[in-house]
Amino acid sequence: VASAPQGPYSDDAAGPLICQADLGGAIDASPYRDTDGSLWLLWKNDGNAIGVDTWLWSQRLADDGLTLVGEPTKLLKQTEPWEGTLIEGPFFHRQDGRLLLFFAANAYDRAEYAEGYAVCEGPTGPCVKAGENPILKSNEAASGPGHASMVVKDGRTWLLYHAWPPGQEGSTDPGRQVWLDEVTWADGKPVVKGPTATPQPRP
Repeated sequence: VASAPQGPYSDDAAGPLICQADLGGAIDASPYRDTDGSLWLLWKNDGNAIGVDTWLWSQRLADDGLTLVGEPTKLLKQTEPWEGTLIEGPFFHRQDGRLLLFFAANAYDRAEYAEGYAVCEGPTGPCVKAGENPILKSNEAASGPGHASMVVKDGRTWLLYHAWPPGQEGSTDPGRQVWLDEVTWADGKPVVKGPTATPQPRP
């Protein structure tokens, strides 16, 4: 906790918000404030580490964001061939009133890693995966793009994500790099203009 983004930060909690050790652990936490002001936490149980399903979960956060309220809800797990054995890296985004749940899938160090999304009725679901998934995948510019986040500036939407140089998946030099590409909306559906290899207009 800090009083300003630049810190300093302190952790006075007696333990983690969520652990789920019996499900492989809890990783990829992502906070979200909905349009009604409510706070939520998304995460993934790291089931692929122990050979069980990987679920995306949500749970209400207290107004101060420091504790969880109620019980966690399962939203999605790996079900599609392109997802391989896992989904991960969840985040919520509302577009024209619709709540979208974005997620990455497959092994992070393979070219098959990619980004998809689902449409949810609310922060506790139910959620239905989009038929056009994946919406961001490997091409000649970048390999294994995913585990994204989204920002909106001056009415334009941008997707931040990591990817590998093609043919260097899993390498430590140069390793994964951060990419930024624009997202446009077609009938409420996200269309990612990337990965791009050429200079793009600045956000």
